[in-house]
Amino acid sequence: MKLLAQLKRLARRANLRHGLQSPADTMQGLQGWEKTPLAQALFSQQQDQLGEHLGQLFGYHLLELSNFRVTGLSKESLINHRFRLAPIDGFEAGALAQWEALPLESESIDVVILHHVLEFSGNPHQVLREANRVLIPHGHLLILGFNPWSLQGLYKVFAQWLGAGDLWRRRSLRAGRVIDWLQLLDCEPVEVNYGFYRLPINHEGTLRRTGFLESLGQKCRLPFGGYYLLVARKEVGAAILAKPSWKGINPMELVIGKPAGRVSGRQTPGKGGKVVPLVRKDEV
Repeated sequence: MKLLAQLKRLARRANLRHGLQSPADTMQGLQGWEKTPLAQALFSQQQDQLGEHLGQLFGYHLLELSNFRVTGLSKESLINHRFRLAPIDGFEAGALAQWEALPLESESIDVVILHHVLEFSGNPHQVLREANRVLIPHGHLLILGFNPWSLQGLYKVFAQWLGAGDLWRRRSLRAGRVIDWLQLLDCEPVEVNYGFYRLPINHEGTLRRTGFLESLGQKCRLPFGGYYLLVARKEVGAAILAKPSWKGINPMELVIGKPAGRVSGRQTPGKGGKVVPLVRKDEV
């Protein structure tokens, strides 16, 4: 029992030091990393890849959610009204809001961008549900996340426990796992792209010299890029019409009508009625 209690205490300490933080602490802690050469190279490539998709999406309203202060994620979009919501002030947000409870009407947004939101969230399922809720039918959801099956994901295993920085205090969410969550929300995955195959080294010269890895990875479409871009579309189930039952129905009756029944020689009198026997002419 004492050993079990000690293990629980160690687990709590490890979670406090290496686990997820509050949204405010996460966003403030990531501000320093945003200015590094590694971050600038990553964001630049993500903006280019987002632009290829946003140029084909139309609508009236576009919502951005991001743990980073980076601007211009949706600059290539043809949608005029583009805005951002954030849980803390100072992130170019149009309003303050918790991502688990967006202050927006259901089915009111045409495009939603989740830029490295799910992996830093304490409740990624709820964030995804809220993003899906505010999307209009056939609206599009664009999710960017760090790929655990990459050089950066491998380095994260060690960096997180060595306390290398706030960037590594996050979940490891595969694109396949996010797709499973989307399908439960009737959101159909359309396309998955990967990017940033270079070494995750925070040195401008090294990043430039390893640019050939980027070309190789994109050409071969390898699923080992440092991040993934998942594009999904919100589907609305169509009503299922009840199939009519044709059992016992004569098709000819629908065309020429139902034939009259034969008249019998005796009829049951109605209330106050009288039975009149039919007489043949030859019997008169």
